[in-house]
Amino acid sequence: MLRLILTAVSSLQIGTRIKDAVERSVKKAVIIAIAAVIALYAIAFGLVAGYQALIVYGFTAVAAAGIVAGALVVLALIVLAFIPIVTRQKKTEAPSLMEAPAEGMAMIDQSVGKAMQQVGPLTLLVAAFAAGLLASRRR
Repeated sequence: MLRLILTAVSSLQIGTRIKDAVERSVKKAVIIAIAAVIALYAIAFGLVAGYQALIVYGFTAVAAAGIVAGALVVLALIVLAFIPIVTRQKKTEAPSLMEAPAEGMAMIDQSVGKAMQQVGPLTLLVAAFAAGLLASRRR
C-alpha cells in the first residue's frame, strides 16, 4: 500500500518536473527567437551603414559592395572555425556519493517487486533461503 502511494507521488512529481522543464524551454526559445530577430535587424542596419560609409569615403558602389561581401565571408569563416569548440561532447558527471545509495536501493526495490509479481512471495522466499544456504556452505 505504501509503495503504491509512494509510486503515485513520485510519478506526479516527475510529471510536474517535466511540465516545468517544458515551460522553461518554451520561454527560453521565445526569448532567443526575439533576440535573433533583433540581431538580424542590427546586422542589416550595420551593413547598410558600412556600405554608405564606404561610398562617402570615395569607393564606387561596386567596390563598396565587394568590401562588405568580403567582410561577411571572413566573418562566416570565423564562425565556422568555432564549430569544433561548440560541438564538443560534455563529460558526464559521476553520480554523487550521497545519491548513489538511494539509487541502488530504489533499483533493488524495483527488482524485488518485479520478482514478487512474477513468481510470488513464497517462491521467492524459498529461493532466497536456498541461495543463502548454498552461499554459507562455501569452503
